[in-house]
Amino acid sequence: MLEIISTGNEEIDRQFGGGLPAPSLIFIAGEHGTGKSALAAQMMIGLTSSKKRVMCVIENTVKQYLQKMKAITFNFTRAFVRSQILFVPIYIPDANWSEKNSERILAEIKAYMMKKADEYDVVILDSISPMVRNSSEESILNFLSFCKEIVGKGKTVIITSHFSDFSKITNTAIIGASDVYLKLGTIVVGDKEVKTLKAIKMLGAQDTPASGFAFEVDLIFGIKIVPVSTANA
Repeated sequence: MLEIISTGNEEIDRQFGGGLPAPSLIFIAGEHGTGKSALAAQMMIGLTSSKKRVMCVIENTVKQYLQKMKAITFNFTRAFVRSQILFVPIYIPDANWSEKNSERILAEIKAYMMKKADEYDVVILDSISPMVRNSSEESILNFLSFCKEIVGKGKTVIITSHFSDFSKITNTAIIGASDVYLKLGTIVVGDKEVKTLKAIKMLGAQDTPASGFAFEVDLIFGIKIVPVSTANA
């Protein structure tokens, strides 16, 4: 059964047509510095506040991730200590990643997701980039199909990625398979750079979602929407 879950940010909820549809497959795509991790963290705030259990696969160590998110007002320490969030770091100190070794990461993450499927309501991959760096297109599409399968079983999957992670064909398949596809970027307004979000796809929204908005990641307020037109972003 589809439900609408608040992101924990009323402004974003309004832009999304009420909040996050769940269960759903959500892709957040953008280049470095466009706010992908901050947006995924904002979603995780809302999900944990709604008592959802979250497994979050991260590139950093757990300590580094918690410190990074706390610096932009997202404090996950309590949820982590209470085992409401399981962080799964793929960072290994001094690891020498060969092409052969790194192409196995996606398969290992899939196996772990399957193992933990009954323990968590939400899986967040922030980001999928190191997992697909040396993966074949077939492996990526198979993983995408797997994500759709577990969404069909009532789970929500949130994935952040760079546009350059995938071929044009794979990107098209991802947009087609996603329930929610958010495209992030940046624009310069005067002498200030702001981040932009375009809702390419938003299935299951409670109300009509906005086509896009501009935002900042504020060290005091977290994600803050700014009144800038994104029509030409």
